Amino acid sequence: MSQETSVVELDSPTIQTSVDDENSSEKQMSKRQKKKMLKMQQWEIKKKEKRLKEKEKLKQRKLEAIAAGLPTRNGPSRKELKRNKIDYSKSDISVVVDLSFDNMMIDKDVAKCVKQLLRIYTMNRRSERPIPLHFTGIREGGSVEMHLKRNDGYQHWDVKFSNDSFANLFDRDKLVYLSSESDNVLTALEKDHVYVIGGLVDHNQHKGHCYELASRLGIKHARLPLSEHIVIKTRTILTINQVFEILMKIQLGKQWQETLLEVLPMRKGAKPKESNECSEQQSLVDEMQHNGQQSQLVK
Repeated sequence: MSQETSVVELDSPTIQTSVDDENSSEKQMSKRQKKKMLKMQQWEIKKKEKRLKEKEKLKQRKLEAIAAGLPTRNGPSRKELKRNKIDYSKSDISVVVDLSFDNMMIDKDVAKCVKQLLRIYTMNRRSERPIPLHFTGIREGGSVEMHLKRNDGYQHWDVKFSNDSFANLFDRDKLVYLSSESDNVLTALEKDHVYVIGGLVDHNQHKGHCYELASRLGIKHARLPLSEHIVIKTRTILTINQVFEILMKIQLGKQWQETLLEVLPMRKGAKPKESNECSEQQSLVDEMQHNGQQSQLVK
């Protein structure tokens, strides 16, 4: 009887159909897709193992600190950080990260973009004055959303997520899109204004895209005052989290030069611009303006 039963189960049309479906789906996948899927599965396993190891290390360090009579932590606890909520009604400025560019990035760069978002969120919640954060333009089913979902509980971050464009969510007169191509220099953060950072990791392949977008939408744009305060010989392409950190420090009352030197990595070789260099630059600007006025008088 048992043999007959097993034969009937194997010949069952439902089971045979499901097996055929699995085989056909595997055949439809290219070698590259199979390799990518396998790599993703291995990465997820390694991620879980890494988290377990980190938890064990933290536990061991805590036990060692208790045994030595030392404090068990240097900074605020997670519970304390969770209570550090943003008061949107009392904040001077807001920051938006425009995430509408996932179709312009390869998957590797989208992963980098989301990693930078995580750094922004962590940095902001540890700040003594957290800034209202908005992540906008997240396409449903898009690669940004897919990578965000890999961070367990990201929906509970103290961040306002939106699928809509930032241009539809805020008063356009208060928006300032940050772009290195802009001719306008950001000298101070204006109260009640919303500063937009382009969430585009493209290694300068789409140079000027954010500037063009702001111009097309009729939104104010500005660049950070890098050349006005520091001397740097390498490319001055900043990451999303570096731009946010600069805004955060300026909001806390730090000076531009001090902030830029703190945030820019050492490998960039940034040096403070001497006061005489600044004055020479200003004199050149004044001279150009003066010559312009004279030419107008001649006309």
